[in-house]
Amino acid sequence: MRIPLYIEKYDDGRSSRLKRASHLGREVNWSDRVPTLWKDLTIGPLWVDVNRDPESGAERWMGYDEDEQPCYCRYRFEVAMGTLNNEGNGLYREDLAAWRMRDGRWLIHRIIHSQADEKAAYAFYAFSESMPR
Repeated sequence: MRIPLYIEKYDDGRSSRLKRASHLGREVNWSDRVPTLWKDLTIGPLWVDVNRDPESGAERWMGYDEDEQPCYCRYRFEVAMGTLNNEGNGLYREDLAAWRMRDGRWLIHRIIHSQADEKAAYAFYAFSESMPR
């Protein structure tokens, strides 16, 4: 499903759109997890393709720039811990967001919940030469 996504400011000189992004009636903020230091160095998407699997609770978002190149991706999924190690009844959950930087690298923010305790999570930022798959 292709969803138009307009950002508040697209500063590469090609356009200046002042529209709000929405998906299913909710505003989409693709940059909410980008650190302030790197916010101006990321490329914002103009639209997003969304793929969902309601049965497994997984979803993947792919954002594209004006040249129809990927510049944003996000995925979320969860797996019952018993299917991974035959122990426990918790969930393994992962939420990843990544943005293409103006120099071609990808900034990745990953949050991992791997215990039954909802408050226990591991989160980190990393750079990559390629888009996460």
